[in-house]
Amino acid sequence: MASLKGSGRKTPAKKAVKPLAPPPGPPPKWVVVQLSSLGEREKNIDIIKRAVKQMLGVVEMFIPAVVQKVRNESHTMVYMDGYVFIRFQEGTNYLKLQDTTYFKSVLCASAGGGRRSYCLLDDFVLDGMRDGVKNLQTKSEFENGQDVKITKGHFKGLCGKVMLVYEDGKKVQVHVPLTSKPVLIEFPPNFLEKAEVS
Repeated sequence: MASLKGSGRKTPAKKAVKPLAPPPGPPPKWVVVQLSSLGEREKNIDIIKRAVKQMLGVVEMFIPAVVQKVRNESHTMVYMDGYVFIRFQEGTNYLKLQDTTYFKSVLCASAGGGRRSYCLLDDFVLDGMRDGVKNLQTKSEFENGQDVKITKGHFKGLCGKVMLVYEDGKKVQVHVPLTSKPVLIEFPPNFLEKAEVS
């Protein structure tokens, strides 16, 4: 058979075969880990995440809290105290977390014969907490021109006037008449409450 090379004829282009997507697996299960008293007091959730990563490697976690920033100040809003949830992977020893600096226990049940098995939560059980955490971020009931009182952070106790409510509902710009000079500051809505006008 003669070679097509140099004969001037073009070889037909091969069609790109699109790889099939893998079939969806079962929904994930979650290991429930109770925080120690020090872990509960720790407001920097990145420290909790790093502690898990150091002990277990890279794992997916859900911490029912959200960190919000106002200027250079971070505030952690906790939806549910005392627990973190780690996605279950077969072969990972989650019991290594027990009785460490930030973690008290891993919820387990007796499996007979002196063995223990992890108490695993179905993914849908966390949906309510995910929604609660989301609501901590996007609770905006304020309108432009409304008088508000600041309830958290360095400006706690001061009053101001809403100048702008961002479309996504995650930030509200407030005019705060400080003694030194009036300023515009952006706050998460949950840092504010409606002020009583006298």
